Amino acid sequence: MDLRKLIERLAAENALKYGKANPKAVMGKVMAEMPELRSRVREVLALVNQVVEEINRMPEDRLRELAGPEKREKKKEERKWPPLDKAEPGKVVTRVAPEPNGYPTIGHAKGLLVPFIYARLYNGKFLLRFEDTNPRVERLEYFDAIREDFSALLEAAERELGLSPGRWDQEVIESYYLPKMYELAEQLIRQGDAYVCTCPAEKVRSYRKEGKECEHRDQPVEKNLELWEKMLEGEFKEGEAHLRLKTDMRHPNYTMRDPGIFRIVDAPHPIHGDRYRVYPTYDFSISVMDSLTGVTHAFRSKEFEPHVEVQRTILRKLGLREYEMIQFGRITMEGIPISKRYIRPLIKAGILDGWSDPRVPTLKGLFRRGITPEALVRFFYELGPSKVDATINFESLAAMNRKVLDPVAPRYMFVPDPVKAVVEGLEVLKAEVPVHPDREDRRVIELTEPSVYIALKDAKSLREGQEVRLRGLATVKVRHVGPDEVSLRVSEEQRISGIQIIQWAPYGNATPVRVMNPTSPYSYEMLGGYGEPAMRELRKGDMVQLLRIGFARVDSEEPLTLILSHR
Repeated sequence: MDLRKLIERLAAENALKYGKANPKAVMGKVMAEMPELRSRVREVLALVNQVVEEINRMPEDRLRELAGPEKREKKKEERKWPPLDKAEPGKVVTRVAPEPNGYPTIGHAKGLLVPFIYARLYNGKFLLRFEDTNPRVERLEYFDAIREDFSALLEAAERELGLSPGRWDQEVIESYYLPKMYELAEQLIRQGDAYVCTCPAEKVRSYRKEGKECEHRDQPVEKNLELWEKMLEGEFKEGEAHLRLKTDMRHPNYTMRDPGIFRIVDAPHPIHGDRYRVYPTYDFSISVMDSLTGVTHAFRSKEFEPHVEVQRTILRKLGLREYEMIQFGRITMEGIPISKRYIRPLIKAGILDGWSDPRVPTLKGLFRRGITPEALVRFFYELGPSKVDATINFESLAAMNRKVLDPVAPRYMFVPDPVKAVVEGLEVLKAEVPVHPDREDRRVIELTEPSVYIALKDAKSLREGQEVRLRGLATVKVRHVGPDEVSLRVSEEQRISGIQIIQWAPYGNATPVRVMNPTSPYSYEMLGGYGEPAMRELRKGDMVQLLRIGFARVDSEEPLTLILSHR
């Protein structure tokens, strides 16, 4: 009944907040409050589904009764984050604008969280905008991966920082604005502010470097309109023509020297197929889209700072609304490739097992390894919106993850490279071990015979006559250490302080376990051995601590495979 009441309360709160209770969200909160139920996940999920169905049929007054007093949402101290210039509460609009050309990485986490946190701190609006105007490298699966991973982080931000709602307010797909962008391009041409250039790419680069104008720069407007129409109708092949903004070919900022604003891409679009073949460049699309979608504060990586002048010029020539452009520092990871252009070839070569490989810092890979969304939120909140580039090492991220997992992850004994140890004089074939050092509940381990597995490393360290403690089972004296078997005898004195404590698994009914330990983006090691019988109840996604080894996430159930998160 206590469990049912908890589910009713959480489901009622969820329904009041979002209009309808979501079983997945309710289940996550139940597990967070009662982690000891992870071994009964199927039973609990069935009850959650039943209660949620009932809750979603109840009137609002009954929901408020079940939810109880309204809770105040916790907030981190806002003083850690500098105020936004020209920001009015309730009027701030920010966005994240990923390109769906791969799975998001840890670098995208900062690009997502910085504008989201500011939008919520100012009670403003937050947009997810897909920059899908380079169809050659874009896939529908990347759209879905971005939605899924960003949702996980934003929901965690709501839980960790009290910033609600933990989702984007509107989704925008840039390619649906292409007809409007074509209109704006034609406006620039008619104003004499853009021209169609048919110079080869090498010549364009050379002339821009030299500050030299090409022969197309002074073409009549009518000629440019004619060539623009030919671009749209497919009379030019890719690379044969592009639309350039007319600025100043001797400008000290190289990016301001007649930059390209539209080019031909002969590749099917993942959404529109072959409907379009002329696509805007980054500078044109980002400046126009931020203005058209009401963005007031546009955050982007510091590497794009030289492009700010180009983007402001585009807005002014078109007479579009301007907005604040804010740069923040890039994120890199020590010794680990973070850019998709490095990860993609490793996947293609078969070195990595896809974008979710736990050896690389894609968000999918980090989640699969057991780095929690809560840890990422905490990490980037503490890092703040600094403009300074930051190189982080995995251990600093692991330290934050440890703070999240340590209070809730159940402990299990796991014996790698097992060696049989026969225990003479063991009369009680049962042991009790704590599930977690901070909780009173204990787990019973049944033995089928007076023998256990111990790790080869521990076996090699034993000496005859030495007394050690088999955790939760008995204090024993070492009789003999052989190459493939150890002989132990139960000690007369059981309460001996200061002796070595050894992990073990029961011989005959232990759980076969393998643990993958990522060692670099290019390699990993596998630990094979036995775990406690209770480990058979673990399910994919469960987080545990393997004593003396580290925190790990269950990756598959048959065979039971865990990925080592960190020590």
